[in-house]
Amino acid sequence: MSGDETAVAEGPPAASPGGGAAAPGRPGPGDRPHARLPAVFAALFAALYCVHSLMRHALLRSTGYDLGIFEQAVRGYAEFRAPIVPLKEPGFHLLGDHFHPWLAALGPLYRLWPDARLLLVVQAVLIAVSVVPVGRLAIDRLGVRSGVAVMVAYGLSFGLQGAVAFDFHEIALAVPLLAFAMVALVEERWRAAALWTLPVLLVKEDMGLVVAAVGAYLLLRRRWRLGAAMLGGGFAAIAVIVLVLIPLWNPKGYAYFGSVSGGGMVHGSPGAGGDLLGTLLGFPASLVEHPQKLWLLWMLGVVTAFAALRSPITLIALPLVGYRLVSTIPLHWSTERVHYNAILMPILFVALVDAVVRMRGGARRPVRTYARFAVPAALAISLVSLPGTEFGKMFSPSFWTTTPHVTAARQVLAMVPDDARVAASNFLAPQLTGRAEVVLFPNVTRAPMDWVVVDTRRPSVVPVPPDQIPAAIAALPGQGFRLVADRDGVQLWHRR
Repeated sequence: MSGDETAVAEGPPAASPGGGAAAPGRPGPGDRPHARLPAVFAALFAALYCVHSLMRHALLRSTGYDLGIFEQAVRGYAEFRAPIVPLKEPGFHLLGDHFHPWLAALGPLYRLWPDARLLLVVQAVLIAVSVVPVGRLAIDRLGVRSGVAVMVAYGLSFGLQGAVAFDFHEIALAVPLLAFAMVALVEERWRAAALWTLPVLLVKEDMGLVVAAVGAYLLLRRRWRLGAAMLGGGFAAIAVIVLVLIPLWNPKGYAYFGSVSGGGMVHGSPGAGGDLLGTLLGFPASLVEHPQKLWLLWMLGVVTAFAALRSPITLIALPLVGYRLVSTIPLHWSTERVHYNAILMPILFVALVDAVVRMRGGARRPVRTYARFAVPAALAISLVSLPGTEFGKMFSPSFWTTTPHVTAARQVLAMVPDDARVAASNFLAPQLTGRAEVVLFPNVTRAPMDWVVVDTRRPSVVPVPPDQIPAAIAALPGQGFRLVADRDGVQLWHRR
């Protein structure tokens, strides 16, 4: 039989807190009192993530880009229609933007609760589920106290916080899948790792990079057949998706080639064009020109006290990080309220556990000392940095305060009838996408609209620069609209 056919089907012997195999006669990990701890922490983090997301939405801090976009898509699936998203443009098929067919699975749930908040809850639960495999591995390999420390540092990591605070995004499903996959790799359950990894191809088109990276790792571990299949399959999937499938739903083709060729952004979406070779050749200079890229690398290292760098598991993150570093889109370099860093967290924290185990068996004393302090350092970093993070804002009364402006906005939004055709400003759009046909104001696509609701006190950069909003409002009477209500700067217009 080949090496792949004889690959370990089950994990290695249960590890003791010190990282070795469990002694004969001792209870396995599933029989110990602390076996439920990962599930407990996952539930706690799910509650934390839900509260944060739902409170932001209640206080009108969510946006049409992206929560409204995804609700329109899921609403289409729930009604057995194509995922048409008017917020992008009239008749826009969202599978022509990014490849995320897994969103169709939310259709049945949306029929039970047709509300944008469903997506926020689903995202919170999916991300929290990833705590379970990470926590189990950490407890089994490092012991209870270190395992708890890893779970807390992981659950509070900047990557997961950024995803929770960035409305909803399809990447939420990839987080638990990668957590289970990385744990399977550490435990040398090769086929299980492949099976956990492959579904990420249904999350987004660039997830083929992850599949290919896992394949490369398997090749390093001499799992030739499985590794080659994953490596080739990952790149083949990217090619088929962006060159064949996405163009089926978008006659303009894949719009994101410009992200690595200087294409820039147009109304919130990358444009095409630019010079790919020039971008690659200019990459070293871009690190000086855009220090945010260096800050991203620093944050990815410091989140595990740089210990994850001592594990080969970290290599799986390289294609994802590399793609973002050569990108010309500033959001790709961000470490704050964006979703891009979330999928890196399970890779890095599983690598942290693996690295500590490896360093404990190191021959040099400094390495063993580093292993002793790596997990406490990662926990300390997450706790010390907490006040300046998204979750740290929850300690401020302003995070929970319903301002008079929010109250006024809700009163105006309540005046918009169900099933209306409405142009709404970015911060108001996700409050209406569940019960109306919504485009963004200004209505740059000139879709037929009967209502306009705009928050003049909270302009957004989407879909046009804020300084263009006053002129767009001033033009409404000439387009046949009359002002129905104006409360604290939130205006409602209706076509005469």
